[in-house]
Amino acid sequence: MDMAELARRTGLPVRKLRYVFDHRLVPDLADASTGHGIPRTFTEFEGFGVALAATLLDGGVARKLTARCFNAVCRPAPTAKVADVPLYRAFAAAAGELTVADARFVRLVSPARAGVTAAGDTGWLPLGFDTRIPERGPVMVLITVALAELAIPIQQAKRPTKRDR
Repeated sequence: MDMAELARRTGLPVRKLRYVFDHRLVPDLADASTGHGIPRTFTEFEGFGVALAATLLDGGVARKLTARCFNAVCRPAPTAKVADVPLYRAFAAAAGELTVADARFVRLVSPARAGVTAAGDTGWLPLGFDTRIPERGPVMVLITVALAELAIPIQQAKRPTKRDR
């Protein structure tokens, strides 16, 4: 998939997607371009990450905070299998929510999808040095992204048939 295809599937502007890619807001996003004018390509999961980062930016989340969110929810599990990375589980389930609370914490919740992935809940992960998670303290600002709105169009895009070729 390239930027134009990701923009077509998600409805996000290419310029915003390129910004996410150029500023490396999604960890471990391989730069597949080999030079000027060569299209950048990536997997559907990587495209999901780029689209999610662009959506967070559109929702008013600062660039540095967006990068911290991804570092938290893309943290490799002890097994180092991609299927155990919380963001991948949400992508595989094509559902769930990513919530940022008061620019201090992030939480990723995803349901199980039979035969595909187990349910996941990261709990509240700190995004900075303040690691004290308030028991019942007031939360002033919550930003929540419904992940199905991005995952489903990316996963269910029309595949070319022999007739289309």
